[in-house]
Amino acid sequence: MEVFLHIDLNLYMSAVCVVIFFSGRNLMERQLIQNRLFRKLILSILFLLILESCTWLLDGAGTRPLIVLNYFVTILLYLLTPVPAAVWALYVKSQIFPEPRALRTESIFFGSVIAISAVFTLLSPVTKVMFYFDSANVYHRGVAYPALAAISLFPVLYAAFLILLHRKKLIKRNFFLLIFLSCLILGSALAQILFYGLAIIWSTIVIAALLVHTNIQNDQAYKDHLTGIFNRRQLDMRLFERIQASAAGHPFSCIMLDINRFKSINDTLGHIVGDDALVSAAAILQSSIRKDDFLSRYGGDEFVILSEIAEEAVLKKLIDRINDNAEAFNRSSCKPYNIDFSMGYAIYRHETGMCPTAFLNHVDMLMYRDKQSMSEEPLVSEEG
Repeated sequence: MEVFLHIDLNLYMSAVCVVIFFSGRNLMERQLIQNRLFRKLILSILFLLILESCTWLLDGAGTRPLIVLNYFVTILLYLLTPVPAAVWALYVKSQIFPEPRALRTESIFFGSVIAISAVFTLLSPVTKVMFYFDSANVYHRGVAYPALAAISLFPVLYAAFLILLHRKKLIKRNFFLLIFLSCLILGSALAQILFYGLAIIWSTIVIAALLVHTNIQNDQAYKDHLTGIFNRRQLDMRLFERIQASAAGHPFSCIMLDINRFKSINDTLGHIVGDDALVSAAAILQSSIRKDDFLSRYGGDEFVILSEIAEEAVLKKLIDRINDNAEAFNRSSCKPYNIDFSMGYAIYRHETGMCPTAFLNHVDMLMYRDKQSMSEEPLVSEEG
């Protein structure tokens, strides 16, 4: 009865893996390293769930073909066991450092350790160091099993260390989620190691993957990785919807902003400080807008706000609130930079007949005029 309960749970979790894998197929941009790693994590867990179910069925089988099959399946299970933890660690680091080259050192290290483990696993039918079967074809852990456990636990510990060390690079919600899930995976792995016969680790990782899929992976389709606000893709969709709604008598307003002297911040203080300035600017804007307003990063140091405001006076109050919050930030923060914005804004009414691109270009031009009125940069270069 216990065997079939384990198998039922594994089959259910396998179905969850399949749903996650295929539901994210169109949402995720496959070229992003985070998404490739997440898909590998899901596939590795799916195979492990299937393999573990087979070992439960084959354990204690008495016929020669089933004994051989039991060895084969158990070897595959051991070969694949360290992989999800290593992929999890790489996934966590990719959330902190999205460039693929940032993962090179860890990939080589984890790959080398897994390869060494694989050698001992493949020799186990002879040496019995990782696992063995007794005369009744019942599975037992070998003397080197603790090494496999350590190989599987270390990447998760490393991931937790990275999350804590670089917490400022993560969106707050993602930080708490990733550290919680790393601790959850560690706890379930330790429980399974200490209590022989307990089989919860793969189900726990499936639950972790489901939470990541819901709260992080899906966000990547419409959230800006650095600032946590909506991205250009979501802006295009939302602007189109608002223009469509304006035909039914629902005008709206748009504000486009960029950070003054942002190039100087990057050039004099470096790109890391520049990224921090973008995060600060997004936080200022987020604290200034109303609950139903829409905020997105347009590109570079430019942001766009869409609001249901349809009166010039009310829109001006929002702009004043943004400026006041920026001034308050500059007075109270210890940052090596100040934040202030150039802005262009307009109210869209259906009778203008402007398409989304034309309307954004119009607001962009108004923002550019505002920047020129502040004499931050010449309209043309001195050479022109």
